[in-house]
Amino acid sequence: MKVPAFNDRIERKYQIGISESEVAGLWGDLKLFLRPYGLTPVQEITSVGSVYFDNKDCDLLRYSLFGRLMIVRVRTYEMFGRLPKSITDFWVEIKTAADERRKKRRFRLTKTGLLEFLDGRDAGESVFGYNGNGAQRDVIGDLYRETQETVLTMGLKPILLVLCKRVAFQSKDERLSIDWDVQYHHVSNDIFDIESWKYLVEKPAGKANKVILETKYLNGDVPDWFSELQRRYPIWRRELLKPVEGMGFLFQGPLKQHQQADSFVRMIESYLADSQPLG
Repeated sequence: MKVPAFNDRIERKYQIGISESEVAGLWGDLKLFLRPYGLTPVQEITSVGSVYFDNKDCDLLRYSLFGRLMIVRVRTYEMFGRLPKSITDFWVEIKTAADERRKKRRFRLTKTGLLEFLDGRDAGESVFGYNGNGAQRDVIGDLYRETQETVLTMGLKPILLVLCKRVAFQSKDERLSIDWDVQYHHVSNDIFDIESWKYLVEKPAGKANKVILETKYLNGDVPDWFSELQRRYPIWRRELLKPVEGMGFLFQGPLKQHQQADSFVRMIESYLADSQPLG
């Protein structure tokens, strides 16, 4: 399995005006519609779990609200509809942005490796072996140290788990993903003691109740196929960051006693209202 340490690409997010119950029909339509453009399905329905980190002052959330994107997260992928299995791969990711171009740096850890990373331990040989296909040893070593330093010096801890179902289409240079059933949970370090995240018993702090499209491509304008897709479905351009929406639910629920909860709720509401329809 190839393990790219860096992704540098243009990303745009949209909301599509269909209900979550209509995703299956959308999926079937897109399989036929996108085939002539070279985009094909790349995975089964996947349960994507993303644990977002922040400190007690929520500095990373504040960065996002003011357009200085910096996300630190641990991401997992589980196949939906199958019996739960223990999560084996944990992707540690840092995501930053310059305008619409997103840069994602990541490396993969086992559960033991993740706990050692969070505990401040140096990368062992198992880390380099686990990330050997696709990145040089010094690249992984530097990325491990820099990410760990960011986590420890900023006092970052797990605060939000975002769960969603995802399907995707992909060509060599372009990708379209569809996310739905987006749920937001307040978490702590204990989340890493849970073997599987896709069927959590705990009630979420909130749900997005929307279907989200995300396009990813390397360069240039919006792909031609997306303009055609716009004519087939009601689509709104919406640079919606799930962790921002999720934190809004936390500040009105489990984190409502936070000293800046009311201020953050107002800023998040303003952020969520800032969307525009495609014309």
